[in-house]
Amino acid sequence: MSNKIGPSDLSSTVIPQHTGWLTEGILDPEYKEYMLLAWLQRVKAELQGNKLYPALADVIRRHKALSTIKHGIEQGKKNGPVTGIDFARLQLLRSRLQPLSSIEDYLSDLIDRSLPHLNATMQEGKSLYDLIDAKVDFTPIGVQPLHLAEGYLIVTRGERGSRHLMVYRYAKSRVQRAGDAFLELSLKCVESRGLSRVETADAVKWSLIGRYRDLPQPATFHAHMDWSIPIEPTLLPIARRRLLQEIAQC
Repeated sequence: MSNKIGPSDLSSTVIPQHTGWLTEGILDPEYKEYMLLAWLQRVKAELQGNKLYPALADVIRRHKALSTIKHGIEQGKKNGPVTGIDFARLQLLRSRLQPLSSIEDYLSDLIDRSLPHLNATMQEGKSLYDLIDAKVDFTPIGVQPLHLAEGYLIVTRGERGSRHLMVYRYAKSRVQRAGDAFLELSLKCVESRGLSRVETADAVKWSLIGRYRDLPQPATFHAHMDWSIPIEPTLLPIARRRLLQEIAQC
């Protein structure tokens, strides 16, 4: 199947990814709206189970993609009507030689139908994120070294006596993409187990120092929440963001 729909363009507007569903299958705005609603039902089921990711990130990306396309349609009408989408280059295709575009009408109708649904779900997800984020305790453990680019992230959840522990070794790096510098944080799980009633995060840190001698004085941070929420899809992304904020300037 070709990546392009419609004729070649004479001018174009760059659009983001995650838009293939717009032009796959039946090109009917009402049908596509039902498809979107069905997908959002699954997203909401994830949110109701306190699972933020990847569901919330997918909604945000799709909302951003449609908003960008909508802006491109509104700003680019002087270049001619939309005649298709080139998914290989992620561009709206336009031609001054074409009459009023049915594809442009279709996209505008679909986007106007879709954005309110996406916005409502996105706000629901962000409210859940803010609620959980406010309940997370994030603290450094012990004396921190001068360099925080590598160390451990200890994540625990649940009430004392029934807590679960996960330990991640993290490494910060800076990468260049298209001339811009970005901060990357890699996480590798090195331990996953129950936590005894008397075991502290400080004791976990000393246990890690004894087992992994290549980090004799590691930077160590602890994220904890009393609620028994899922770690990987919810607590970890929030803890990771807190960690990035902590070490970004180091």
